[in-house]
Amino acid sequence: MRDAAAAERELRRLGQRVPYRRRWSKAEGEGIRSLTERELGVARLVVDRHTNPEIAAELFLSVKTVETHLRNIFSKLGARSRAEVARIVEREQNTRRRQPRVGDN
Repeated sequence: MRDAAAAERELRRLGQRVPYRRRWSKAEGEGIRSLTERELGVARLVVDRHTNPEIAAELFLSVKTVETHLRNIFSKLGARSRAEVARIVEREQNTRRRQPRVGDN
C-alpha cells in the first residue's frame, strides 16, 4: 500500500489524474462495535425484517449499496444469514440495556 500511495503522489505531481482509491479503516472493537454507523443502520433494519429494496428506500441508497453493506456486516459479525445478523444485533442491544450506568447504585 505504501508503494501504491507513493506512485499515486508521483502521478499527481506529474499532472496525471489518479482515480479515487477508498481507504479502508481498521475496525475498532468486535461484534457490532466493529460496524460503521451506516452498517449498523442497515443491520437494525434487518432486525425489523426489511428487505433489501425496503432498506434501500428507507436509507436513500441503491439496492447494490445495501448488498455491499450486508456483505461487510456478514463478514464483520461472522454471520451466515440475515437471521443470525438479527440475533447478534438484538443480543448486543439487550446486553447494553441491562448494563448499569455509571453512578447508578
